[in-house]
Amino acid sequence: MARKKDGQGRPKIDISGTWHVVELPDLDDDYLDLTPAPRITLEAGGRGELDGDYEFGAQSGAIDGRLERLPDGGTRLTFTFEGQDELDPVHGYGEAILVDEDTLKGYMRYHLGDTYRFVWKRASE
Repeated sequence: MARKKDGQGRPKIDISGTWHVVELPDLDDDYLDLTPAPRITLEAGGRGELDGDYEFGAQSGAIDGRLERLPDGGTRLTFTFEGQDELDPVHGYGEAILVDEDTLKGYMRYHLGDTYRFVWKRASE
C-alpha cells in the first residue's frame, strides 16, 4: 500500500487495486457463487477521487467515489454506483470504512430499494 503524507502530515491511504467481495451478510450465502471472482476494482484519481467497477452475484457496474479522512483518523469511502442486476438497471450510493489496511466494511443502498452490507478484502499482489 502506498504511503505518502497528506497536507497535515498524516499518511495518505491508497485503496487502489482489486478487492474481493468476501461477505454479503444480508444475502444468501450462495449469492456470491453466481460470479466466478466477486470483486471491486478501484483506481485513485486526484484529490481523493476514485472510480472503478464491480462484479458480484448477478450484478456488475461502475463506481464513482471519494476517499476522505475522518476527524478520528479513520478513512471513509463514499460512492455512487450504477449498473445492472440480472439485466435490470440499478443505481444508488454506498459507504465503507477502512477497518484495517486490507479490509473495507460498508453498505450499498439501492435507489428505491434495499440496503446491503458488505465486506471487501484487498487482493494480494
